Amino acid sequence: MRPPSQPPHPVVVTRDDALRDLLTSIGHVGRDGRLALDIEASGMFAYHARPCTVQLGWDGGREIAIVDVLTAPIASLAPVLGVDGPVKIVHDVAFDARLLAECGVALANVHDTSVAARMLSRPATGLATLLDVELGIHITKTMQQHDWRERPLDESMLEYLAADVAHLEALERKLWSELQERGIEEAVLEETRYRIASAAAASQPAPVVPAYARVKGAGRLAERELAALRVAAELREHEAERRDVPPHQVASADALLAIARTRPSNAEALARIRGISMATPDGQGFAATLLRGLASAGDRIPEIERAYFEPARMPAEEARLRREREQRLIAWRRSEAKRRGVDEQVVLPGHCLKDAVNAGIQSAAEVSRVPGIGAFRVAQDGEAIARALLGAAAEASA
Repeated sequence: MRPPSQPPHPVVVTRDDALRDLLTSIGHVGRDGRLALDIEASGMFAYHARPCTVQLGWDGGREIAIVDVLTAPIASLAPVLGVDGPVKIVHDVAFDARLLAECGVALANVHDTSVAARMLSRPATGLATLLDVELGIHITKTMQQHDWRERPLDESMLEYLAADVAHLEALERKLWSELQERGIEEAVLEETRYRIASAAAASQPAPVVPAYARVKGAGRLAERELAALRVAAELREHEAERRDVPPHQVASADALLAIARTRPSNAEALARIRGISMATPDGQGFAATLLRGLASAGDRIPEIERAYFEPARMPAEEARLRREREQRLIAWRRSEAKRRGVDEQVVLPGHCLKDAVNAGIQSAAEVSRVPGIGAFRVAQDGEAIARALLGAAAEASA
């Protein structure tokens, strides 16, 4: 018998016809069956992250396929990955769900082993750690930062890809048994649905925020420095897109801030700034473009863009009331979690707590407006959540 830590050699799918055959093979799993899923992407090496491989495992990890989605159409996986396909076992679903949504594939019917471990109060929820602690299986993460656009997929790459899905079903089985025993499965499923929905929403075109407003630390700059940063950040975006690399590979955020503060006027001055390379023809070309842009950057930023650096301040009284609502809801959540013997995230996830505090809720009926809270929590705890938020006002109206 194959050792449990050694996954089977995967089938590699590179063509549309082979993908159709694979989907036929997976068909017998059925909607109530399990299909382990993982995706590797080009995010660390490309301007926009794109899926490179989709790993699938079924029959308890005895069958594994790696779909090369650089050559085979990822859209063909939509039926099996959607609501009518088997239960997908995913570890930390948000990134994979967003990648799929950007490709027009809606992920649904998911069991997330990372969410499950978090709500079971596991101290560490990384996949390698969980497999080691829960199942005694060791997998290596040495290729976690690999460029998955590289082809061909050699044996070491295939072994790494297969390991990420080979044991997911066994891990899910162990964690789900505990979830069901403790009666918190619905909390995990609701949180997973919320994360998938949030990922899908994030995949949609967003209001365009100027590149310089997204640079960490920009808010500390004077206006003349912001004018220089505006030019430098925009040029960095164009260069990163041209090269198809992440912007930080063109120039780091710290380098942009230093450029904005010092406004170098020649290549020698620019070369003294750490985080920008001029050792290659691409780097030298970008440096020349940047110096020309800085020379004409001016001293002011457009009036319409000032709001990015002058966030609206909450009136003091409103801020005080908000803190009080938050403190009451935190205290209720802590007490309720202790009473039930569950993790606080089971009672009320952190994002729900924050949204509930900000939602202006005036009654239990309005608790349902909180994204991701789930009908089961509204029915069970809606009144208590409203009372915690309203505080003395709730007591006065009782």
